[in-house]
Amino acid sequence: MEHDNNFYLSFSRLSTYIKCPMRYKFIYVDNLPTIPRSYFSFGNSIHKVLETFYHPEKNFIELGKSPYKYMLELLDASWISDGYSSNSEEIRAKNEAKKILTDFYRKSIFAFRPALFVEKSFSFNIENFELKGRIDRIDERAGHFTIVDYKTNSIMPDLFREEDFLQPVIYYIAGKEILNTNKIDAVSLYFLKFDKKINFSFDDSVVEKSKKRIHEIGTLIQKGDFRAKANGNCSNCEFRNICLAFSGK
Repeated sequence: MEHDNNFYLSFSRLSTYIKCPMRYKFIYVDNLPTIPRSYFSFGNSIHKVLETFYHPEKNFIELGKSPYKYMLELLDASWISDGYSSNSEEIRAKNEAKKILTDFYRKSIFAFRPALFVEKSFSFNIENFELKGRIDRIDERAGHFTIVDYKTNSIMPDLFREEDFLQPVIYYIAGKEILNTNKIDAVSLYFLKFDKKINFSFDDSVVEKSKKRIHEIGTLIQKGDFRAKANGNCSNCEFRNICLAFSGK
């Protein structure tokens, strides 16, 4: 159970708890180490490239660089090797990342404008819980704003689960706090492997419902409700040998 003054919520923490409260406890309460995963390294590498590519001061226009060459330079500089099982697996992943970024470049370069913010930190309160995080990109056009979050998932969801839907709502609330405006036209989840963008907009009822759910999860965490929840990820979980749900004890 968490009682310290440093306790906070984030989308990542909320998502972990929804999927398996016991895994949340292992990571955020017991502070047990997680193992490097290649898909995290892959996603973080691409995120870092696009962060710099759209950065207000570090973009290719400000630096006077050739845009496509600059993007490939950023991939080399940003590449994270952790979690790959072999050199050949890493090479295949980097080639895939190059293809994803090339497809993104071809679609986006002619309408390119630097972002207003990249990797913008936020912190706001939902009742007595602090919620923290970072937004990948915020664009501004004629006084209206769009929030963009990059996804490198290998599967394109047909239906959004609760933990998936909470993320754009959190970013919408955070955007209003950061920008002090209601002129947020959309929160866009950009699934890069599929070159598809899904836009979300919200009314007040959806926002309030999501705030209530976040508060419920925070309350369960502080009460120490960490029951194990068996799911499709159990066989790959690094804590399976000490988890009651997986062992069946």
